[in-house]
Amino acid sequence: MRKSRYSEEQITSAIKASECGVKVKEICDELGISEATFYSWKKKYSGLSSEEGRKIKALEEKVQSLLRELQSLNDDKEMLQSVLKTFFTTDDKRQAVNFLQNTYDIGTRRSCRLVAISRSVYHYPDQVDKQ
Repeated sequence: MRKSRYSEEQITSAIKASECGVKVKEICDELGISEATFYSWKKKYSGLSSEEGRKIKALEEKVQSLLRELQSLNDDKEMLQSVLKTFFTTDDKRQAVNFLQNTYDIGTRRSCRLVAISRSVYHYPDQVDKQ
């Protein structure tokens, strides 16, 4: 997220000035912003102190970093599942499902989803024994 050129104090003081009767055009000319920017600030920061504005901004940055981390983890999961699909046999995947269930105490549905094998294939008996 791009860092604003204006501090929370400047934004809240501009909003308070407009509430005290100063014309919006004068405030915008003084700060060098458009009226649309001013009104978006007003929508976002109206009624907040500069301390609350800082807290909101910090929380928004935290959310953005968590979203980036979540996307990275989803990409990692997709890559690992593509490796599983390509390089492992069905029997290897069954063993991996059993390992996950025994080690992490999770259900069949979740472990099959992690290993990228359908539950019906997991439960289907192996045909090698019957030949």
